[in-house]
Parts: sequence; structure tokens; C-alpha cells
Amino acid sequence: MGAIEDFSSEAISIERDEGVGTLWLDRPEKRNAMNPALWNGLVDGLGALQADGETRVIVLAGRGHSFCVGLDLAMLQAGGSSGESFAGPKSGATMNLRQLEMTKSIQRAITTLAKTSVPVIAAIHGWCIGGGLDIVTACDIRLASADALFGIRETKIGIVADVGTLQRLPKIVTAGHVAELAYTGKDIDAKRAEQIGLVNGVFSDLEATYRAAREMAREIAANAPLAVRGTKFVLEQGEELTTDQSLLLNGIWTMITTLNSNDLQEAMKSFVEKRPPEFTGS
Repeated sequence: MGAIEDFSSEAISIERDEGVGTLWLDRPEKRNAMNPALWNGLVDGLGALQADGETRVIVLAGRGHSFCVGLDLAMLQAGGSSGESFAGPKSGATMNLRQLEMTKSIQRAITTLAKTSVPVIAAIHGWCIGGGLDIVTACDIRLASADALFGIRETKIGIVADVGTLQRLPKIVTAGHVAELAYTGKDIDAKRAEQIGLVNGVFSDLEATYRAAREMAREIAANAPLAVRGTKFVLEQGEELTTDQSLLLNGIWTMITTLNSNDLQEAMKSFVEKRPPEFTGS
């Protein structure tokens, strides 16, 4: 059995078709609120799709009425990720360390999403607040339904967003919009999200948004896989490099991979033969 067939999660489900894998946040009864099963399942699901050797693009979507309403606050009230009561006999230091470990676990899950080697397209509908926004800022491309609502809600509940939005959102939208959303904690609709560049496009409903995400994913998947992965790698690394350093990295990647790939030969052959290329990722 392959990696996808072996995958099992209470909060994440997987589909794959023609090189496009879909990861569904699958706690519809909780509006996909984040609990350990969801963030650990996200890591495992990403690993399963990448390990199958056939997935070229991933679409991330949520089942039910919303994409994700953030952290499961009921879980926190019940005692965090382990289910223990915060009112128990443990010292404040012990409880603080446990809280830090839970935060780091969520951070690792969302960072895994950001560092996935293939492009990830988020198809967003309904609520996308708190941790939901953390998740989508770790994706490469974001599409939204007209009913989508986005918000950094943490300041409204007395905490600082700490699992990715404050680090990644400034790379997506301008500083003024980040400050407004982070300081006020207010929600914005899909139209405003598109205006500020948070999402690439807005569609009528979840079905239309998911269809548009899959169409875009298939368009990407039709390209040479090594070239797409290389492009994502250079874009990601370029965020931390000078222009000259990024150019050097870009040239090295081209030299050691795409110039020696079978896909480049196939691209030239198909052009001469006036037919669509059939890329294999080799």
C-alpha cells in the first residue's frame, strides 16, 4: 500500500486526482477548529502526499461551513493538548512549559505547510480567523469564496498571535494592512481581502472556489515538476538572500537540475512535434 492509502487521521482527509492532491480540514462539526488531531494530521497528510511521488500540487480546503475558526478554545478550557486541567497541582513553570510545547507543535505544523516542496493553493470559505489565517498565510496561493471572513482575532481575546501570521502576513500584504488587522482584531470580507492582496481571487461559493483552485492546480501540474519545485525553492530562499545571492542559487539550481532533466528534452521535442508535453518529473 502507498503512503496515501496508509494515511489515517480523525481531522484530515485526503483525495488525489491527476497529480493534484487535496487536503481537507475535516472537523466540520467544530468548524475545523484546530486541535492536536488536526495539526498533527496536517503534517502527516502533507508527508503522505509528497511521498507518493505523483502529487505535483496540493489544494487545501475545509469541509463544512467554514475553512477554520482557529484554535479549539474548548480544548484549552479542558486543559490544553493533553486534556489535563490547568487548575491542577502542577506548578506555574510546568504549565507554562507545557503551553510552550503546544505552541511549538502548532508552529511546526504550519511551518511544514510553508516548506512543502510543491505549491499549495488554499480554497477558503466561511470563517478563516486566528489559526485559520496562520494556515493560509503559509500557503503559496489563496482563493476565497464571497462569504469568506478573515481576521487576526488574538488581540480581542488578550493574546498575541504566535504561530505564523505575524511572521508571514507582512510578506503578503503591506505593513499598514498588517498593523490594522493585528491591532484591531477586526474581520475583513473577501472583497477587502482581494483588494489588499491577501487572496488572488474571489468566487461565488465554496464549490466554485474549490473548482477554481483545482483548475489552477491542474494548470501548474501540467508544467515540468522539477521546474515548478525549483521555482518555489528559489522564491522561498530568496526571501532571506540578497539579490546577488539569490541569482547565484538560481543559477546553481538550473545547472544541476533542469538543464539535465528529461523534462527539458521533452519540452523541446514536443515543441518540434507540435503537441502538448508529457512531463514525468525526471
